[in-house]
Amino acid sequence: MKNSYLIHDLIRICPQSGQVLEEQARVRTLEELAEQPANLISPRNAYVCFQLIVRLGGGTVPKILIEADAVTGEQDEIAAREFDFYAEWFHCVKDRYYPDALVPLAEGDSEALSLAAVTKRNAIPEQAYAAVWVDLFVPANIRAGDYRGAVRVRIGDATDTHEFRLKALETAVPNESLVIADLNSYADNLSRRIDYLRSNRYRYEDGTYFQVEKQFFRMAHEHRCLFHYLPYEHSGNIPDVFIPELEGRGKEMRVKDWSRFDEHFGPYLDGSAFADTKRGAIPIPYMYLPFNFHWPADYVKFGTKGYRTEFKAIMEEFHRHFTEKSWLQTKFELFLNHKKRYKLFPYDGDETRFIWDEKINDIFYDLSKDALEKESGAQFIFRTDSSWSYGLHYEKYADLIRLWVVNEQIFSWFPESLEVLRAAGNDVWTYGSAQPISQTLFGTVIAPLAAVMRGVDGIVYWENTLWGDDWHHTPESDGGTTMFYPGDRLFGILGPIPSIRLKTLRSTMQVVDCMEQWIRKQPEGGRHRMGELIASVLGIEPGSWWPGKPDFLQKPPYEWLGGVFSEAPIATLYKGQPPETFADLQRALWAIVG
Repeated sequence: MKNSYLIHDLIRICPQSGQVLEEQARVRTLEELAEQPANLISPRNAYVCFQLIVRLGGGTVPKILIEADAVTGEQDEIAAREFDFYAEWFHCVKDRYYPDALVPLAEGDSEALSLAAVTKRNAIPEQAYAAVWVDLFVPANIRAGDYRGAVRVRIGDATDTHEFRLKALETAVPNESLVIADLNSYADNLSRRIDYLRSNRYRYEDGTYFQVEKQFFRMAHEHRCLFHYLPYEHSGNIPDVFIPELEGRGKEMRVKDWSRFDEHFGPYLDGSAFADTKRGAIPIPYMYLPFNFHWPADYVKFGTKGYRTEFKAIMEEFHRHFTEKSWLQTKFELFLNHKKRYKLFPYDGDETRFIWDEKINDIFYDLSKDALEKESGAQFIFRTDSSWSYGLHYEKYADLIRLWVVNEQIFSWFPESLEVLRAAGNDVWTYGSAQPISQTLFGTVIAPLAAVMRGVDGIVYWENTLWGDDWHHTPESDGGTTMFYPGDRLFGILGPIPSIRLKTLRSTMQVVDCMEQWIRKQPEGGRHRMGELIASVLGIEPGSWWPGKPDFLQKPPYEWLGGVFSEAPIATLYKGQPPETFADLQRALWAIVG
């Protein structure tokens, strides 16, 4: 009888029964999965993933070791160090156990981070199976061709050897992302939500906070994502370490000292924070500016000459300093995240719904235009997050707002808007939420693919660090508000640990960036052909990602009441799809670009 199984990465296994958790999957049992050939295909400069499912003995958890040698081809090899192994942690969601958090396994049989130790700590009732996630990085500098590899699972005195084949393609995933996968969060959520930081009142002074924050940026970077951290709260308050020290008032206001700010953000903006990662020292592509209703000028003075003087002066000083530091590859966003329903300010800067709040766009553009309109130096842009009023605003503000982050459903009602915003030279992202754990992993694939089909520049998951204090049992919102988990409390890891959904997102972003790379080489009809390919594999009609307009668009947004959205058109692109469809899509894509 087999003690372990090698299966692909879009299927999750119940730790009690060994049954497939994805209801839409084409196969239902481990035996069926194990009969499928282990043939992997990957571009170079990319990760390829699979899983090992380990049968546990009754009663005690045995000692389990996972090992791998170099993956060899006729003329080249992939070193064994390119493997990474993670224990899959199971969470209870809707009375079932789903794996999501991934605990990095230590080399050898380290007591705390061995598969046996993690399994014991997870303490699933009547657990019969453990699971290991395997990352294999396919370097950019190896030769394309066929390779063979094997992983060994040692359980007590028995060893299972799982052989696999790997086809490394000629094409390579670019280091720089061509589509942005934005993992949004807010200051300083990390300190509020990680025990290791929350209990340390000196976390800024002793550098502890910065060490942890850096790991979030690096983990996002390695998964082809951007960790995007708004530096101010809805009140406008900002932790001191997110802004430079100011001095003076009115015409005398200036930055007193940049050193704290530069030490914090400089490594992200020159790329040095990522120097030893697979993608290399690439500066982050976007970063929020701290400017808001209440900083650098006190909102008490809003509408006065003094407010205007202070806001403009510090904005100009920011632009000059960033230019001098040669932070030229990042787009710096002026973004107003305030909502009047929190009863702190009388205007909505974010997701404007009422026409009388539109003036905020005009007021703050005017305050900032000297920096926003500069043709050289650091790139300062005006950003809006738009939903209700998008149909009324995309033409009106196309020449002022340069980054449009739009509710995914509402954006899909306005295909004509993209041409308008593109003609003005703007970037367009759509936003939504991460896929909850209990839903199929294939749902994580759809938002990036929709970005390619629609031709937008990025996608946003609006919150990614709200895991909840009970995440190890049941995460907040069933995982829909986090793509990371904290490693400190259970595992002594002073930083984040990834989720399976983050791995799935990375796999998709590799595919999407290869698609975009191919499209840009044949701009005439390239996107149309790629859209047809995706539609064909998904079994949908080309253009399904534009579902049409609802009747209530004839009314102003403040009259969209009751349950109007429940009946509004929505592009449902994956319901009922088996998760293996993603593998079908990859094979079809590699046949074109490989």
